[in-house]
Amino acid sequence: MTKQVWLPADGALLKKLRIDAEVEITTLARTHSLSTTQVKQLEDGGDSGFYTSAIKLATGRKLLMHFGADVQPVESDPDKLQTPELEITAVIEPVETETTKNPPRLQIVGAVLIFLGLALSGVYLSTANSESRQEKSSQQSPPVTPIATPLVEPTTTVSSSAISAKAKIKTTDENPSECKWGDEPISVLGHQPTKPGDYVHVVANMDGVICVKDATSKLHVLHLKSVQSQTVRGRPPFEIFSLNLNDFKLFYQGNLLRLPTGGIKNITLKEQKYE
Repeated sequence: MTKQVWLPADGALLKKLRIDAEVEITTLARTHSLSTTQVKQLEDGGDSGFYTSAIKLATGRKLLMHFGADVQPVESDPDKLQTPELEITAVIEPVETETTKNPPRLQIVGAVLIFLGLALSGVYLSTANSESRQEKSSQQSPPVTPIATPLVEPTTTVSSSAISAKAKIKTTDENPSECKWGDEPISVLGHQPTKPGDYVHVVANMDGVICVKDATSKLHVLHLKSVQSQTVRGRPPFEIFSLNLNDFKLFYQGNLLRLPTGGIKNITLKEQKYE
């Protein structure tokens, strides 16, 4: 059954994935049009940054998917996420007394305060409705469709020109010019696998091209912008090549891999025992 609230365990998982990926809170918030307060409340608790628990749950799952967590987006009803409009009616029944005919200064001040309260309530409702519509519009934006089963929404760069850009992906059985496989690839292993080894998640630290080939020789050529990510599914082991391999972060079987230094361009990822 789908969870209806964002749990502390979800926040702890999001914080761990963000720290492992070495992504700052401000960068993550700016990438997904959120405030740093909202990201902190997702990780450490708190609800003041969200109008409803459903919005908080949907936003938290979207960030988990950013780091490759195997979750499904919340199927939200836009009408339910709309901030309800409050109807405030002030009823003042006049009393025919001597004071109403000649109201003292205190009653005049009270009437002015009531009028100001109604005016401020109207401004608050208008602002809340506007922000709710913006939140609903951001949640309804179509995600990039990956080649395999979509687990992660491809991220974009912080710059405004790259926010609308999509990752360029090419799948082929041939060996293009961008992929020059070495004769002796270096085997890289993670530790304590927590996920099956049938996919690799790639995050770009800067613009670049990386090639991922599985055991069936199916090749994926990824042209990624800075901060963009992509999940590639296939049959292990995976062979990976890039002229600038250390410009990418690789997640395999639930772990951020430590890539070798010294100009290594070609590595092999073998599946470890997973229970």
